[in-house]
Amino acid sequence: MATIAYERPDGTAEETVDAGNITDSGKVQGLRIKLEDESFIHVPYTRIYWVRMSEEEGKVNYSSH
Repeated sequence: MATIAYERPDGTAEETVDAGNITDSGKVQGLRIKLEDESFIHVPYTRIYWVRMSEEEGKVNYSSH
């Protein structure tokens, strides 16, 4: 699980999601986060305060399968 803290127009917010549901966003220079209800939010890097997850969850595998 990962927790993301970010700025919204009406203040700050936090979302806790499966770490695999966080990707780079093509719409904004930021993160695309898939929520439990299957909707997505796109958060620009400049509005992200922090992302917390375990070291193992934060690793990226760049090898081709």
